[in-house]
Amino acid sequence: MGPALKAGLDEPARKQAPLPFVGQQHVVDYFARLGPDRLAHAYILHGPRGTGKRTFARMLAWTLNCEHPTSFPLGYCGVCGPCQRGIHGSSGDIIEVDLAFIKATDTTERKTDDLGMAQARAIVDRMQYKSYEGGRPVCIIPDFENVTKQDVPNALLKELEEPGQQKLFLLTVEREESLLSTIRSRAVALRFGPLGDDEIAARLTAHFGETRERALSLARRAQGSLGEAIADRDGSTGAARDGARDWLLACLAQPDRLPAMPQLGKDDARTQLNGVLRQSLISARDLMVSSIGGEGALFDAHASARYADTKRAIGPATAMKAARAIELVQEATRMADTNIAPATVLGWLQVQLRSLTGQHPAR
Repeated sequence: MGPALKAGLDEPARKQAPLPFVGQQHVVDYFARLGPDRLAHAYILHGPRGTGKRTFARMLAWTLNCEHPTSFPLGYCGVCGPCQRGIHGSSGDIIEVDLAFIKATDTTERKTDDLGMAQARAIVDRMQYKSYEGGRPVCIIPDFENVTKQDVPNALLKELEEPGQQKLFLLTVEREESLLSTIRSRAVALRFGPLGDDEIAARLTAHFGETRERALSLARRAQGSLGEAIADRDGSTGAARDGARDWLLACLAQPDRLPAMPQLGKDDARTQLNGVLRQSLISARDLMVSSIGGEGALFDAHASARYADTKRAIGPATAMKAARAIELVQEATRMADTNIAPATVLGWLQVQLRSLTGQHPAR
């Protein structure tokens, strides 16, 4: 193993203690029926963000390498050596292509946070080795739709087609159709659906001690995503969420002015873009609901006054503008699945939103 790759795998304890897996019983049952000895060589776990795809992939990998599993596919003991190394991100048998892995395997002069050919070669090289601890080599590649360099999927095709005995690839994506057909044809696809409000609320109550009322409020806003609900609860997305909402409403209510566009940092810009688009979709939906007197059904109930102000500024055309904004955000979301730069997608959306026609009071 090369020194760069080894550094990535040996990085100490960068993973937090795992949260319990929630829902997706059809996925659990599917793998339980197969058992550990009849798995395919590659799976595409697809569905909305925050529905447990990466969590499941990690727990499946830990269970496959656990010395004393209690069940399959999620019965890892959590205390044996392979489990502890897997949980802390230092397993020799489990590769998770996260930011730490990308940085550790970057051999280019121009450092990047994107999965490129250097990482593809490192993955192929590492998966040629036999298990270190007698388990099963597993490679987890989350958010595979964010791979924007076309040569990377091609470099991985042969490994996905002929990975060798006992090797397993787990790719996670939001939309299966965002992947090349050649990738899809070489893996088994399993859909992760949105979680129910009760499932999310129950987890927030049991794991974080939230009241039932607040847990349900967070679950409703999260629209089926436990990850979004947890981030919302922690307050780590609050400022970004409010900024995205204010930006979208300003584009619609004051098209003659140029609002400050949400800032995308250098690190993980595509993930940040997905967050902006997700909140923009919620805000456009809430504006439309507010325009027809449905304030009781708002996802962002705490922002009801903001929606009311926007409705008054736009006037009778509010419902039309909001409906069209929903379509534009959905189109931007499809664009975000391509190799178009995140800032370009956001800039396009701003132009389109400010260009919407309709009755608008003179200023």
